[in-house]
This record gives sequence, C-alpha cells and structure tokens, in this order.
Amino acid sequence: MLAHKLALLDIEAQHRLSWHQSHFNPNQPRVPAGHRDGGQWTRMGGGTGVQLAARDKSIVGALFMAALHAAMLTIEAYRSKNGLRDLFDRKIGTVTWTRLDGKDIFGSNSESPTYTRVDRVTAEAMRNTLLTRYPQLMKTENIGQMPNNTLFHAETTVLLRAARENGGTLAGRMLEVYSDRELCNNCKIVLPKVGLELGNPTVTFIDDAGRRLTMRDGIWLP
Repeated sequence: MLAHKLALLDIEAQHRLSWHQSHFNPNQPRVPAGHRDGGQWTRMGGGTGVQLAARDKSIVGALFMAALHAAMLTIEAYRSKNGLRDLFDRKIGTVTWTRLDGKDIFGSNSESPTYTRVDRVTAEAMRNTLLTRYPQLMKTENIGQMPNNTLFHAETTVLLRAARENGGTLAGRMLEVYSDRELCNNCKIVLPKVGLELGNPTVTFIDDAGRRLTMRDGIWLP
C-alpha cells in the first residue's frame, strides 16, 4: 500500500512539475490562497517533482491527498461499472473501498443493487451477535431500528466482505477504508464493536472530504 501511494505521489509530482514549467517563473514567489506569507516553487534537486511553497502541504499531506484522489477515482469507476447513479447523476447509496492482500474489496449499503443475499445473511448474523453481547448499545426491541441499521451500511459491508476473503477474520490487519460519503453517527456507535467481532483490526475510515477516524479495541482512537 505504501509503495502504491508513493507511486501515485510521484505521478502527481510530475504532473505539477509539468504544469509549473509551462505557467510559472521559478524565481517568482507565489502566495497560496489563504496563506499570509508566500514562498517559491522550485525544482527538487536531482529528481522529479516540486518543492511546495512555504507553509503548504507537507510530503505526508501530499501523499495522503494523492491516495485519497486515487481512492475516489476507484470508487467512481465502481459506480460507473455497476450503474450506481440515477438519471440525474446523483449517487445511489454509499460505496466504500479497501484493498486486502492486493485485492480490491468494495462495500455497499443494503439498498444497492450490488448488495447480495450473502451480504444480508452475514449482516444479520453480526447483528444477532451484537444484540447478545451489547444489549445496552443495540436496539433490542425493534431490531430494525437505529443504530442496528449500521450492520447494513457500506462501511460494515466492506469489513464483512474483507473478512470473508480472509477466512472469516481480520485479526492483525491494518486497513484503510475509503468512502464517498461521511461516516454517519450510527456507524460511529456500532462499527468499533463490529471490529472486535472480526478480530480487532486497526481500521481507518476516510471519507471523500479527507476526514479520518481510526478504530481499534472497540473504541475510536484519539
């Protein structure tokens, strides 16, 4: 995953360098929008890419943004392939994506045409487990209500599918799950417990705006 991200970053850097060469005087300071002080765009010594202006994104930030952009393109390609936009080009449901051992794994909510019978059976089994272990957390009277519906959201689906690909467990795994919508409040309540039941992996959820939340040990990490 790191090698993949570094490759994406280098592509982005070369693109920026090409654009810079055709639009900018290297000796002319530029002030990025929202910045009070400026800097200078220069070539990085001996290699491809550019050095960002003063107080601009760090290399880690640039790496993250390149990975986020690539993830959203991957999700959009999945939407296009499966017809997950309506006649007005609005998103149908939520799509999530992660990569496990080099394999792309997507998640969708239960209203999506890509949601399968196996997905539903697995989600219902997980719901029953959580109802037994966390009755104070789950809705035990009407099990179809919130926050139980989280088990049928794309964020849960992608974890359940990943576990099925890995022999039923995600123990010892570190995953990044990208989503083209923001994590809902019900997911924030239930997902850490789903993680515990799947072997307690470390999972970072990243939405299309770049917001990140990481869970482990049944809680969200600070």
